[in-house]
Amino acid sequence: MNNQDGSNQTGRGQYDQQIADIVDEHNKERKYGSRFYRKGLLTGIIATFSAMVLIVLSVADVCLKKGYLHIGINGDVYIQSDAVTDESGIGSEVEAKLNAIDSVLDSFYFEEVDDEKAKDSIYKAYLSSYGDKYTVYYTADEYKKLTETTNGTFSGIGAVCQISSEGGILLVDVYESGAGYKAGLRSGDRIIQVDGTDVTDMDLSSAVALVKGEKGTQVGLKIVRDGATSDYTVVRDEIEVQTVNYAITEDNIGYISVSQFENVTAKQFKAAIEDLKSEGAKGIIIDIRNNPGGLLTTVISMLKDILPNGLIVYTEDKDGNRKEYSDNDNEELDMPLAVLVNGNSASASEIFAGAIQDYGKGVIVGTQTFGKGIVQTVKPLTDGSAIKFTIAKYFTPKGQDIHGKGVTPDVVVEYDKDADEDTQISAALESVRAQINQ
Repeated sequence: MNNQDGSNQTGRGQYDQQIADIVDEHNKERKYGSRFYRKGLLTGIIATFSAMVLIVLSVADVCLKKGYLHIGINGDVYIQSDAVTDESGIGSEVEAKLNAIDSVLDSFYFEEVDDEKAKDSIYKAYLSSYGDKYTVYYTADEYKKLTETTNGTFSGIGAVCQISSEGGILLVDVYESGAGYKAGLRSGDRIIQVDGTDVTDMDLSSAVALVKGEKGTQVGLKIVRDGATSDYTVVRDEIEVQTVNYAITEDNIGYISVSQFENVTAKQFKAAIEDLKSEGAKGIIIDIRNNPGGLLTTVISMLKDILPNGLIVYTEDKDGNRKEYSDNDNEELDMPLAVLVNGNSASASEIFAGAIQDYGKGVIVGTQTFGKGIVQTVKPLTDGSAIKFTIAKYFTPKGQDIHGKGVTPDVVVEYDKDADEDTQISAALESVRAQINQ
């Protein structure tokens, strides 16, 4: 069996130990926060448009229908003199209500008010009034983190961290390709200082923010290892998140785990397919269980390596305008295939599974998927913040409307947490072996 780094490992049991290790690693990454399901699901499918609409919105302004709500330095709330309200007068109503609230609080509230937090709360509340949990406002910091997530890259030391019970930040995993590993950091090290700042009582996000930084900059870390304290200097570098892991069984069945559909995922997936083919794979299992989705462009690119030429997916907006995504230069996969799904396979994962099912290119194994069949886009604002909102529903090539329903597997298999082996992977292996022997 071949790891992605080319090392060999002998398979054991009904399905190989290496596959079990990939699944365990996948779960560890989720536990330690490299990507959480809820975060990813709220990210959903982000449709990237070549022409971005520039929305002129200052730090202190939020668009309310056709008027602009402004919060002054002193906390007063008013409508700009040149603002225009709609016929319903919603701008005037909001202005009057907020002025009344502000007047009361200004007179009686016993603590100082954080103006920036108040403004962001107004923006978030306005977006939440649409009643769509996927339509949200991002602060500048939140949008920056979102961009890192969807790009699949970030600048830092290249490690998965968690709070240590002994104080400080524990390095759970240090990527061998990352700057930290090259500087001498290892899994199990405990960071107690970052550039001279004590982090033993600091929360995880604050400590990680100190460690991360621009590519090429240095960060000084004081590390505790086996009871001894040492100082390390790490030159931060760009880290590519590994969203695809793979292995091959003794009977030449390839296994590919895809954790999320990010910018880096398509090339990682293509490399995995090509490597497994070169190793003599006779069939492939693609595991997208617990995959919350990601970029529409990425899942389309990946399906081009599996499906025949033709329609891959299409969307319809509120006016019924249809946009089709198809290709006539696909590299169709010519071998038995099974796709693993569960109730946490959502959005782009459902496009992936639904298209494969419609074309009969593989057997879908597992449990009913989540049922998120709507598409979002993100529009950045001039102050660094952004809004994300729903723009369309998507449909599989045969017109399946998955929203609120999900994809029904061809072979329904529940996950048995008490079993010695992963019951769903075992069922997928059985399906691929049956296809090979046909």
